[in-house]
Parts: sequence; C-alpha cells; structure tokens
Amino acid sequence: MEAYKLKPQVIDQPDPEYAAGTRSFQGISSLACGREGRLWAVWYGGPTSGEDLNNYVILAVTEDHGQTWSDERLVIDPDGPGPVRAFDPEIWLAPDGRLWLFWAQHSVENRKSSCGVWAMTATEADGPDAQWSTPRRLCDGVMMCKPVVLSNGDWALPVSFWHRREAGSAGMVVSSDHGATWAERGAVDVPSDVRSYDEHMIVECQDGSLWMWVRTRYGIGESRSTDAGQTWSALTPSAVPNADSRFFIRRLASGRLLLVRHDPPHGAFANGASKGTRSHLKAYCSDDDGATWSDGLLLDARERVSYPDGDQAEDGTIYCTYDFDRYGCRAILLAAFREEDIDTGNSRAPSVRLREVINQPPRLPLPDSWDPVRAAKRVLQGLVRVTAPQAKGAHDAEFVCVDDHAYIVEHDNDEKPGHGAGRAMYCVLSAVHLPTRSVEKRWILAKAAQAFANTTLPDAEVFVPRILRIAENTLRCYFCCQPENEEAITWYRDFDLQTQDFEPAIHKAKLKTAAGTFDMTPGVFHADAAAQGFRQPARKKGLYIFDSFKVFDGKTYVALNNFPGRQNALALLHDDFATFEVLGHYNEPQSAELSESAVNRLPDGKWLAICRSSAGPERTGNYHFTTSPDGRNWTEAQEWPLVVNGASSKPTFDRFGGVYYLGWQEATRIEDCRRSVFNIEVSRDGKSWQRKYRFESANSFQYPAFHEHNGAIWLTVTQSDHGGSTDRIMFGKLEDMT
Repeated sequence: MEAYKLKPQVIDQPDPEYAAGTRSFQGISSLACGREGRLWAVWYGGPTSGEDLNNYVILAVTEDHGQTWSDERLVIDPDGPGPVRAFDPEIWLAPDGRLWLFWAQHSVENRKSSCGVWAMTATEADGPDAQWSTPRRLCDGVMMCKPVVLSNGDWALPVSFWHRREAGSAGMVVSSDHGATWAERGAVDVPSDVRSYDEHMIVECQDGSLWMWVRTRYGIGESRSTDAGQTWSALTPSAVPNADSRFFIRRLASGRLLLVRHDPPHGAFANGASKGTRSHLKAYCSDDDGATWSDGLLLDARERVSYPDGDQAEDGTIYCTYDFDRYGCRAILLAAFREEDIDTGNSRAPSVRLREVINQPPRLPLPDSWDPVRAAKRVLQGLVRVTAPQAKGAHDAEFVCVDDHAYIVEHDNDEKPGHGAGRAMYCVLSAVHLPTRSVEKRWILAKAAQAFANTTLPDAEVFVPRILRIAENTLRCYFCCQPENEEAITWYRDFDLQTQDFEPAIHKAKLKTAAGTFDMTPGVFHADAAAQGFRQPARKKGLYIFDSFKVFDGKTYVALNNFPGRQNALALLHDDFATFEVLGHYNEPQSAELSESAVNRLPDGKWLAICRSSAGPERTGNYHFTTSPDGRNWTEAQEWPLVVNGASSKPTFDRFGGVYYLGWQEATRIEDCRRSVFNIEVSRDGKSWQRKYRFESANSFQYPAFHEHNGAIWLTVTQSDHGGSTDRIMFGKLEDMT
C-alpha cells in the first residue's frame, strides 16, 4: 500500500511529545459549536518550523463557551515523523448530530498525486468523552473549508484537486446519503496565472443557485451554478476585496450571510489587486444575499492574523477562530460576537470577546539577548507627569483609555510629599491625549467637606480612587471617604464623556455578603470574614477597591482589601456597577499579614492571587500566592520560588494578548530609594515565567497599573523625589502588542 494510504494514527491520550510547548509551528484552525457551551477547535502544527512532513492535527474542547480550553484532547499523526503528514483540518457538526473531523493527508514525496480527504465522526459529540469512528478516506484532493447543507439535503464539501491544476481545481464533492458515500459533482476552473490555493467555500443563494468563492492571487474569485453544482460559470474577480488568504463565509440562522475577511486600510486593495497584508480581520453581514455588506466589526488589526473559520451557537452567538503569527507566537485565537455587534461595529459591546487564546505554546517570544533593564529604561524615558504642578504628594492611580484619551484618577495633596496628609488628600481625574501624551484637563472628583447635589462629604480623607467604563459615554469613579473616628465608606460618581463633566451627585457603593447587602464599609467586610474564621480585630478604616477590574465570562471582578485589617477577598461587581458581592476571602496564613492582592484567572480556569505581605519585624515580608478553583475557596498562601526578595508593596497581575504579566516590587534599593526596583515576569501558561522588565529608578517605581488599548499596553506609576515617597503620577506606554 502506498505511504499516503497508511491508516492514520489517532491518539486520544497524547503523550508529552505532542504538548503545545514542543510545537515550533501551528495554525490553520477550525471551530464548531455544540450545546451547553461546548465548542471544539482543531488546527495543525508540528515540532519543526513549517508546513512539512512532521505536521499533525490537534483537537481541543471547551465546556464553558470558550473561556477555558483543554489541552490536546486528540491528535491525528499518520505515521509519526514523515513521510506522511496530516494537515488542513475542519470540524463540523452535521444536522444529524454527528461531529465530523475532516483533514488532508499526503505523502511528502508525492504531494500532488497523493492528497486525500479523510474523516471520522463522533456520534456522542455533546458528551465529555466522544467516541470516534475509524478514519476513512473520502476522496482525492484537499478540503479545508466548511461543508454546506443544500436545500435538497445534499452535503457539499469544497475540495481542491491539486493534481489537476489546469481544469476544475476548485471542486464540489457531494453526499446524498448523510456522509455514507461521496462523489465529485462539478468543479470550477481556476486559471493557473491567478490560482493560489483555492480554499473555496460554497453558499446556496435564496434563488437556489450556488455561489462559489475562491481564494486567488488577486483576492477572491467567484463562480455560479444553477444546476446544483454540475456546471459552473467562468471564474471572475469578486467585488469584495481580500488579501491572498483564506476567508470565511456562511449563512446564519437569521438568513443573513456572514463574511470574515481582511480589510487593511490605506487603499491596500486599490485597482482590485490583492496587495493587502494579512491584517485587520473583520466580520461583515449581508441582508441581500451578498449584493451589499455592512461596515463590519474589527476582530483583530494586527499583521499575521489569518485563516478565519467559525460557527453559530444555538443562542445566536457567533464564534470565530483564526491564527496569529504561526511561526512566532503560534496563537490559535477565538472571537465571539453577535449579529447586532456586526451591525453597530462596536467592539466594546458586552457580548463581544476578542483575541482570546484557544492554544498557544508556553515558550515566550523573548530572545536570549533580551535585556529587561534596557527595556525598562526605554519605558522610563517616555513617561510624562500627570499630577498637577501645585500637588506635593500623589499616589494610587488607575485609568481607562477611551478613543485617543486616557482618563486617570489619583489622590493628591497640596501640603507635603507622600500620602499621609490626612484631610488634605483629594481625588482628581485627568485626561491625557494619547498621541501627544499631554494633559488636557483636570477635574476634582471629590475632596473633604465637598458639597454635592444630594449630600456633603465629611471633613475627612478622600483617597484610593478607581475608575471603570460602565457605558459608551459613562465612566464610573469610585473613592474612599475615611473620617477620623467613624467608619470609612466607598462612594462613586459618574463622569459623562460627551459633556466632559461629572454628575452633580455622589452615591454609596454597596457590599453584598452572606448576611445581606449593606453600605460598603470595613465593618461589613470584616463581619463576613470573621464568620469564616478570620481572627483579627475589626477596623473602622482601610476598605478599598484595590486591584484593576478584570472581566471573565462577561462578568466583572475585582479584589477588595482592608490594608490595616489585613483582609482580602475576590468580589463580583453586579450589573448595576454599584454592588460588590464578596465571593471568597483569602487571608491565610494570617501570620503573613496578607493585603493588597492582584488576581487573575489561569488557562485551566483556576484563580491565582499574588498578595503583599507585611509580616516580620520590619513588615517587609515576601509576596505570597494563593489559588482557587472557583473564586470562593482559596488555598493557604505560600511563597513562590519565582519571587524572591520581595518588598511590601502593591503587586500587579494582568493578561494581555494571551500573555500573563506579573509585576512585583523588589526590596533592592537604588541610591537608598525605597521601592525603586519593580520586576515584570511574563508567561503564557502561568507556569513557565521569564523576566521582561526590570525597572530601576532612584526616583522610585511603585504602585503601577497597566491596561491594553488599541494594540498597546499603557501604564500609570507613582514616582518620587524624596527617597521613595509618593510625589507624582507618571503615565506612558509599556509596549506595543505587535
């Protein structure tokens, strides 16, 4: 038997040799939707850097709408390393409920003549342990785009016949018996001077005709058939531009057409030529069978994004997978959105999820020559002062970016350096123009004894502000008001982006615990912890919204902290953006005096928190780490070998572009300045870490915050001229995501 007809090796419990970290290349993904949040994704890769004899197909699954993905659930490797490769997989849920996994297979020595389409099915596809049928070869050629079910019940596969370049390479292979048998029906001739790889897709139009879209060197070619695919019109250039790359088109449940293609700016497709790069992947809808298309929803603007594929879930959500940087980052990504999001083009809509990672090798794209100190120096040189000239002390900044502005909150005082000025501390909002990094305007958010439309604040400390965009034109700013001998309380005030001003009233935030919903005060927070075994005394001061807000599964979470009380908890922010529900406390071991934590969720769905420790006679304990499977039940925190010589200061824990950024203060001092060294470790899997930045500054570098906006990571940070005090807030760019 020829090598290309060898029975594929289906590995349902892949060995470590197939782990993501062993792959130097991966891409070309496909996705299918099941029920109750189950999605399947397939792609191919290999241990060598290219599309070669070592390629194999990988399948992964998620049970929670794509929030967390399994490792390699299944691998198809025809005969190990060469001479037969498996590639171009497609996953498809048929109308009869069977899950089909298609792929191509060929001998490296006889590529043109040996290509064949293979498939296997799972009848219990919606169960956690799908049982797959024996693989079988369906036909010659290569198939890498979605099948389509025709109105007469036929199943049509778009198959490219590489062995006959001159006549009918873009073919249609049909089954009229639900996949039992397959036969070639007709094909479109793609002239050799414009032929790329075909990668064609078929749509049945409302009038019953078939419309074939074909990848060409000029972008997209099109052909029509009015006899169910027996014969096809000559291929002509489509009016829809695209790069020389795969696109994705299908009919949605609503009857509209969905199209995902490249749309780079600046006239990239002038004169009908496919000169555009593989960037600006966008989704479009058509209400008139492709005659016109909507303006589109931008899914990913970066270069090296390609090969979209997707499916629509029963609830109407559209899931799209694609790859990014196949030989570098090697990311298999997911986007989720709805038809109305395509219509509005609003990538910030609550139902839109972008650039989420299905799979990515844990090795980091940092060369051995990477210098964290030099990288940090470049960042330091680009920082600009945000704090007003009259302020002598400033601290604890947070920010959001909207269009071409950053809106930064901080607390200042005009009396002395640091943040111990008591009632002289007040909260400020500043607008920074991102292109020029200039401060355009400042507003007082709240200050001691300030009168508002509905109440007057006491003559008290007003500090620790936080900010969140809660609507298209609304920023919500939270702050703590802390009277001398009364309980502190958290308030909020809304800022209107259109009028560029605050509303005249302020409102009390709420804290929901097992005992009920109350004003957000330290006493309520302590009582909930004490009911679960917390033994430290209650404090009237110190309850703050601490970490940056994080969004998972469409829900907003944040870490709460009582610094003097050494309390920490993960909270869910309700949809009113006013009620913080305590999910789980993490304060053990209490001897470590944990506080000021930063939280995130790992690829396996577990929560991880890094906590400041104030233990020991000098109150400079090293950082501790705790995990939780559900955000409610947490392990006893421990030190990690990754973080040594940590100082007692705020950590950060973010995730950008599929990479975790863990920031922590080192106790080492530069020119005897406290909090002068801050490290950032990066990881793709939360297990293997690499130092990316080491900030060293005699002016200190402390309490930073990081956020991604328009392909870049921006930051605020507290700095000082007084040996590590907190004198001013600085703002700048950490890095471009590309």
